[in-house]
Amino acid sequence: MLTSVNPLEKLAIARLLEFLSERRHWHRSLWGIGIVLAMEEVYEACAAMRQGHLSKNAVERMVSSLVKRVGVHPAFSNEEKKFLNQQVQQVPRADGASHFGIRELSVRVSANYLARWGRAVADSKFTVEHFARSVAAYLLDNGFSNQYLHDFIKARLAAPEQITLPQLCDELQAEMVASPLRKFEVLLAFTTIPKLPNGVPPSWLQGAAITAWLKEHGFDTAGVRSPVAMVLTVQARDVIGAAHAARDESDRYAARALIATGKQLNLVPMLWVKGSTTPAPIKENSRGVGVKELFCEDRVFSADANQSVDAALELLAHLEGSSPPAAVAGGWGAIEGLLADPSDRSTAADNLATLVACSFPRAELTELSYRAQASYPKECRELKGVEANRERSRILARMIIEKRLPKMLYETDQAAVARLEKLLANPHCELQTIREKISESFHRLYRQRNLILHGARLDSVALTASLRTVAKLAGAGMDRITHGHYVQKLRPMELVARANLALALISRESPLRCVDLLEVN
Repeated sequence: MLTSVNPLEKLAIARLLEFLSERRHWHRSLWGIGIVLAMEEVYEACAAMRQGHLSKNAVERMVSSLVKRVGVHPAFSNEEKKFLNQQVQQVPRADGASHFGIRELSVRVSANYLARWGRAVADSKFTVEHFARSVAAYLLDNGFSNQYLHDFIKARLAAPEQITLPQLCDELQAEMVASPLRKFEVLLAFTTIPKLPNGVPPSWLQGAAITAWLKEHGFDTAGVRSPVAMVLTVQARDVIGAAHAARDESDRYAARALIATGKQLNLVPMLWVKGSTTPAPIKENSRGVGVKELFCEDRVFSADANQSVDAALELLAHLEGSSPPAAVAGGWGAIEGLLADPSDRSTAADNLATLVACSFPRAELTELSYRAQASYPKECRELKGVEANRERSRILARMIIEKRLPKMLYETDQAAVARLEKLLANPHCELQTIREKISESFHRLYRQRNLILHGARLDSVALTASLRTVAKLAGAGMDRITHGHYVQKLRPMELVARANLALALISRESPLRCVDLLEVN
């Protein structure tokens, strides 16, 4: 049970759990990586720049972002902030003292990062959003699965013993130590024997040996039909993460088999992780790439297609369901093909971030309007019968500005109201901040693409985190491009121009224009 005299702590834990939920929408999801991984990413980038796989401008951008983040981070001491600034006065030379200095600082901070946050919370040196985003990203960056963390925190909050948020930070720090990256065995079974030039390897299981393995490790064998299976060894912090790692491995095998034999691997739709109690689906949950506008405008089976937009959508589909390298390459290809300046392909990241930032206020207001109406039908009677999201958002925004919205029942919605109050009070500044955060995620996707295609790096420190943070954002941006093309009859760069103008002109005097940023002014 969480106990605290500070109401911000309840909002912070609710927001943390929201970030760890699989069902969160793009506008309430994590947009970036944690600060420790950002330091490790810069360390890796310096070596990649020397090898010619990343440009100096790309690394300078990373360094600038890192310094800005560390400068306002309560988990860093003033001396540590000063040290980082000294190391990056110039782009660190690979294998030089400054280069290794960044790595040493990341190791130092990572050793007790969550405990540091606990002290910051105890001293009231935190904001809800900064705490929740930082802690969630750090835990996920370190290999924990969303569901494992969500269950761990919920179980601790449900325990009869009272706990404060600083104490929860300490317990999460202890869990980091208690659950290191370790080896898991995972059974991957086939419905038919794959084509193999030398027959089934002796290390694979066949027939009754498969059933015996499942029974030995406590699994129900009813309905399992497989002539052959292999036992993978993967590294993870928990059984859910092990299933995720096994899926990535099976994707690699499937890709190799297809190009080697021209045949698909026929896999049993489940996999079994030793130490778990139930099998896991072989197909991962959606990464969250959603372009609902195609359905809303009945364009899924339309023969009247736009070549460039539809080609981009086909590439974007790889971001949803392909292996990490293919997802990165396809996802960035979709973005670059529609939004890049020919002389600087990285501009596509900023252009798409602009569209997504302009979509944020209405997305947040729309979802909140339905929650508010369900909880307070009388107080929100203005929303009754209003179906257009644009108008619903305007009504709710006006209620927030005029302080007429009752206190929401759930802490996650209370946190959303607080974010919207801040945005509506200073829309120009807040939207620019949102744009910068989203832009950094898209720039990271571009860097990952370059590392994969130019450096053949399939093990970059931020590869997994990049996909986790960017998928829903890319879907949201492409959704706006699709709407702009089919409904507003605007080419992608025309829509970007409209968005740029809207962000430039939005001000404290016209906060309700936040819901109209991509409309005709």
